[in-house]
Amino acid sequence: MADRDFEQFKQSKRAEFLDGAATLPWDEIWLRMANARFALIDALQDVTQEQADWTPAKMDAGDESTWSIGEVMRHVITASPNIAEIIAATANGTTVIKGPPGQITAPASDIDDLRLQVTSVSERLLSVGNALPEHIDHETTVPHAFFGDLPSMAWPLFQAFHDGDHTRQIEALKEHPDYPD
Repeated sequence: MADRDFEQFKQSKRAEFLDGAATLPWDEIWLRMANARFALIDALQDVTQEQADWTPAKMDAGDESTWSIGEVMRHVITASPNIAEIIAATANGTTVIKGPPGQITAPASDIDDLRLQVTSVSERLLSVGNALPEHIDHETTVPHAFFGDLPSMAWPLFQAFHDGDHTRQIEALKEHPDYPD
């Protein structure tokens, strides 16, 4: 039953991304992505090094549910440039395949440096509109591991969902009874 529910969830989200890509203007798509990213950045404010390193379970890089706030930040640092590149490439009619979901390649660093890196990659992601052509290609797609082939304007909608998911993950960590003060 759980597998069927997950599959139904994936198909529902995919349909939402595709519908938005086909019907929403760029400024609304961008605003959804920006608002989600700003909420994520806001959730990272005032996090201490001890809090960034803490996890309620043994950390497993392949299992996002065990990530610390620092691991989430490193994942955002890794994934954001990839998504920006995918959006720009597909909008211009080319494809670029990037690393698998859940990947963390950004090196471990202290919380202040991680915050600076998140800001930097966020600026790049949110300026992707500068790389869009006058006539956006809506046919070229790049496959997402869970949501299947997505065209250019579906990727920022996916990114908004992705950032919201990690913001909820950060908030859940902060609400855990063993979260450091």
